Amino acid sequence: MLHYKQVRQHHLEHARKPSPAWGSKTLVWGFALIIATGTVLLSLPIATEGPGHLTWLEALFTAASATTVTGLVVVGTQATFSTFGEVVILLLIQVGGVGFITLSVVLFRLIGRRVTIYERILLSQALGVESGTGIVRLTLTVLAITGIIEFIGAVLLFVGWIQIMDWPQAAYYSIFHSVSAFCNAGFDLFKGLDDPVLQTTRQDPLALIVMSLLITIGTLGITVIYDMILWPRERHLSLHSRLVLPMTLGLVVIGTTLVLLDETFGNGEALAVVPSGRQWLLALFTVVSSRTAGITLVSLPDLGQASQLMLFVWMFIGGAPASMGGGVGISTVAVVLVTLISTVRGHSDVRVFERTLPIETIFKAVAILTVSATLVVSITVMLMLSNQSQLFPAAFEVISAFSNTGYSLGVTQSFDTFGRILLVFTMFWGRLGPLTLVVALAQRRRRSLIHYPEERIIIG
Repeated sequence: MLHYKQVRQHHLEHARKPSPAWGSKTLVWGFALIIATGTVLLSLPIATEGPGHLTWLEALFTAASATTVTGLVVVGTQATFSTFGEVVILLLIQVGGVGFITLSVVLFRLIGRRVTIYERILLSQALGVESGTGIVRLTLTVLAITGIIEFIGAVLLFVGWIQIMDWPQAAYYSIFHSVSAFCNAGFDLFKGLDDPVLQTTRQDPLALIVMSLLITIGTLGITVIYDMILWPRERHLSLHSRLVLPMTLGLVVIGTTLVLLDETFGNGEALAVVPSGRQWLLALFTVVSSRTAGITLVSLPDLGQASQLMLFVWMFIGGAPASMGGGVGISTVAVVLVTLISTVRGHSDVRVFERTLPIETIFKAVAILTVSATLVVSITVMLMLSNQSQLFPAAFEVISAFSNTGYSLGVTQSFDTFGRILLVFTMFWGRLGPLTLVVALAQRRRRSLIHYPEERIIIG
């Protein structure tokens, strides 16, 4: 009888494949639970400096911003939170960046629990891979790579900061900012733009290069990082990686060039805080950080309007899917651009790098762009109506929240309760919305037996 029950349970567990929609709901509710837990912890008196404590909305906003690795704040991190509160924020960043499903697998392995098919499907969705084969091994590899990269980044940052502070503070700053940079969170421990540590950091080539590399690697995504690790042995990159890597390089080069031109010939004054010989490096970091990281080393309101508009677009594009970054996804934009080029050339299909893109991929890219643009416009309009905000500053904050970047023109703190709740929703959607939408579109379609005749409509 026992053998029969075991066989029956095994059959039921493997025969009933959970629907993708069920998996996406688990991801959404899991992140919501983490945000709720963070809200409770940050509301405790021990989490803040002094006798007071945060309001529930301030705690919710901070917890949501940390879990979605955004970085928008309504209170100063270093000035408001105690060491306990800062550690809570750091843990929320790490869990939000790596993913609670990924961390659950490690916990299951530690306690000897087997990872079920349902959990393997969730991991496949969270990591952005097609097959569940070897997904547990890939998950453990992802965590190991994350730990190694963050450790190396912390050590290199420590080398620079040990020269301007004592070693316990330098170690703490190095760990916090290494995790924040790699997870593209945007949180920092600087007291403001006049903080001596920040002023030294933005003139330190080592710190700028290290954080830029951490941010960039974090925006590439698991698939690209894994491809790059295997490339010396296999000499092969997936089509996804061959689209993401040049697009990433192109955005960095074009963005840095535009910022330098705007500072030189436009009305930008943000880079005047460093010598002219190092302005390019600070411009590079600002552009790299704009792609969903949001660590701010210059006064964004002092940037020229052309630079602000460029950051606006770069934030909307964001990083690669299944990465620490947000936005619509650099591969989504790449698919749309490739489709445009193929259409202009008169091809009957969409070709790139001697490959043909499936029509489902194009549909998903168009759907994500359309839904995301509609969301951003709708939230911006509601913010303008409820807070009497100007168009560009309001849209900039919304794009920053949607892309989980954290860059701000300084108007977030002026929003009322409704405006802050809108931004919390936008951050949450930006972190999980595109993934949920893709999962919903990935459900197996029913084959229809009815086919209607085609009829053209006028376009353009």
